[in-house]
Amino acid sequence: MRTKQSGFATITITVLLLAVIILVTLYTARFKMQEQRIMRNHAGMQEATLVSEAALEQVIIQLNDNKDNLDRTITGTIGGASYSATTVSTRFNNSLRGVVDIVDISLTANSADGRARRVLNQQVAVLPIIRSAPDTPVAIKGSMNVSGNFQVAANPNGGGDGVPLSIWTSGDVDINGSGSTCGQQEYEEGRCSSSPFSERGEHGVDILDNDPNFPPDLFEYLFGVPESQWETLRDAATMIVPNCSSLGANTTGLIWVTGDCAPGTNIGSAENPVALIVQDTNVRINGNVTINGLVFSFRTPGTTATPELKLNGGANIQGAVMSNYDPNLSNGNLMVRYNEEVLTNIVTNDRFRRIFRVGGSWRDF
Repeated sequence: MRTKQSGFATITITVLLLAVIILVTLYTARFKMQEQRIMRNHAGMQEATLVSEAALEQVIIQLNDNKDNLDRTITGTIGGASYSATTVSTRFNNSLRGVVDIVDISLTANSADGRARRVLNQQVAVLPIIRSAPDTPVAIKGSMNVSGNFQVAANPNGGGDGVPLSIWTSGDVDINGSGSTCGQQEYEEGRCSSSPFSERGEHGVDILDNDPNFPPDLFEYLFGVPESQWETLRDAATMIVPNCSSLGANTTGLIWVTGDCAPGTNIGSAENPVALIVQDTNVRINGNVTINGLVFSFRTPGTTATPELKLNGGANIQGAVMSNYDPNLSNGNLMVRYNEEVLTNIVTNDRFRRIFRVGGSWRDF
């Protein structure tokens, strides 16, 4: 009897232990399955996060490449994972920066297996590189001493409604050559010398020199970037070139020139002009060469050189010429015509606008 009871107890304990083992095994399996699911979901969310960040960069690049269409839906895949972005723009006419477009980007990205989704929102601003069209065909931070021949066609409203403006400087304007400034019609009809606003020995109202209100930083006044941070603008240029030999009539955008600029052919057009920034080197335009746009002879901070700014033999600038130092103009021609169409286009043309992120606008909800 005792033996039978002992055997029954052994069987009972064994069955109970086996049941416990089975339950533990089932619980462990279920726990592991849940752990695998959590890990898979976590990996999927990490993947969706990476895809969303990469997709946002792609969307901004596509907007920058086609600024004519800022309201659209952009879709794509990255590593087999899909994303979709909707962009909605609002336009503002800003007195300091011209036309500004604010674009709201709402982006949804999925993991490759579709289990995870990430939503991002970001605002970007589409801003002109050049703050506003120049009001004058010639602006010099410093003095302007011209001993050669020059003709400058004024902005008829540069000094106010009906007040022409040809030359604007922070220092003296000394005309020692056979130059003159005149109106647009006189320039077109070849009567600039015979019907001038200003000429040798006589300053008209169109020359504003020794202006106490001349901007202390002409570079920042024009581009919105302090002179001390000029590399920022250089890095945003359409092209950085060692000289002007590769530029031509089809060239447009902000062109940064690091060596002497002596083009042999026309550069830019009225519809698609250029903004040439020539850094610390000479500008020598010879022959019947026309530059449509803005020429900025730029001396970087700390540089003491005085490069030449010389136009000879029928060469001219349709737009404006500026310098942040006293340029060497001696014995050269200075043929500049204020061209409103050209100067407006260097502000409004998409090749002169860039996309910037709006600080504090990124969110993932």
